[in-house]
Amino acid sequence: MEKIILDFTGAKNWMDIYDVMKKAFNFPYKWGNNLDALFDAMSFTWHKEICLIVKGLDKVSSEWQPYMDDILKIFQRVHDETPNVTFIVES
Repeated sequence: MEKIILDFTGAKNWMDIYDVMKKAFNFPYKWGNNLDALFDAMSFTWHKEICLIVKGLDKVSSEWQPYMDDILKIFQRVHDETPNVTFIVES
């Protein structure tokens, strides 16, 4: 199983949040920085076992915490539709 670490420690705005994901997932430069693009890219990308390890959520600016909740919902939706993709949230 491949593990991908998403460390959001220090993310201060949406650009920082998407930069973490773009780098970790190796998404192309022109990838759309929005929740729909995230879902589309994740649900059609992986056909092997993937475990996303999410770190630093508690370190993201409080202003962006609701958005991080939306991202976690996307991860859950991807898992529901693509069970080979799992995620673990670490403190």
